[in-house]
Amino acid sequence: MSNTLVTCFVNPDLDGTAGAIAYAELLNKTNISATAGIIGQPSEETKYVFNRFKFKGPNIILNSNDYEKIILVDASVLSGLEDKVDPKKVIEIIDHRKINDARAFTNAKIQIELVGAAATLVAEKFIQTNTPISLESATLLLSAIISNTLNFKSSTTTERDRQAYQWLNTIARLPKTYSRELFLAKSDLSENKLFESIENDFATFTFGNTTIGIAQIEMIGGKNLIAERGAEIIDLLQKMKAQKKLSHIFLSLIELETDFNYFVTDDLQTQKMLEKIFSIKFSNNYAEKPGLIMRKQIAPLIKEEIENH
Repeated sequence: MSNTLVTCFVNPDLDGTAGAIAYAELLNKTNISATAGIIGQPSEETKYVFNRFKFKGPNIILNSNDYEKIILVDASVLSGLEDKVDPKKVIEIIDHRKINDARAFTNAKIQIELVGAAATLVAEKFIQTNTPISLESATLLLSAIISNTLNFKSSTTTERDRQAYQWLNTIARLPKTYSRELFLAKSDLSENKLFESIENDFATFTFGNTTIGIAQIEMIGGKNLIAERGAEIIDLLQKMKAQKKLSHIFLSLIELETDFNYFVTDDLQTQKMLEKIFSIKFSNNYAEKPGLIMRKQIAPLIKEEIENH
């Protein structure tokens, strides 16, 4: 077994999983022994991509302490690691989020660049080193770029994401209809999939004495979901707020077809904060905003509001 683990945050999304697998491939092809693995369970979207292309599922790591060195892709926030990775063992970080805990990783080479997807940064490394990439890694990285940039509709999208996508698709050769197929697959939140999605894609941020929990869902048919299951969402958010001892909590639901953001919370102070930041108005614990904004963009706006309050 390699002594270097390439991984991401716990219960990772497609970007983290794809980036870890592809970067481990690159390292091994450049004579650096590495093992890709994830801690926890992959997202439903990730499972869909692996099943769709009949790829072997990601390697599940039970204990990162089995490895002497760790490389993180799409991860630089301590809370996302849930104390399952020793920051001192981390030798490299490849990430794309503005708010991070990079200073906590004292032994790591840090690459944090504000592109749409960490997958883009990994793809660029293949291009820069002229290293051939497998069909599997190309497909995974391309899928992650589509997912993370919301098919290039997110304002986080850069020209680098588009160029990486174009290069990857010379290998993956996926049809233009693939993005909608991917989004429909992640939109199945029937029964307990809704709760699993909220719990697994949940992030906490601490700004001074204020801790905020933000759940994010990206789907087609979000307004209908809120209308039909809004009470269940509120109930889960209430329980998570109490359990995690949060100051604020809300769900940001990104509607992929009509390009709207929907915010859901019954916490009055959180509603007031979001109303001020986004110039929106809550009604029945729900507000909407035209356009698409990701959690990685929302968190810095909340940080600024709290620090200037």
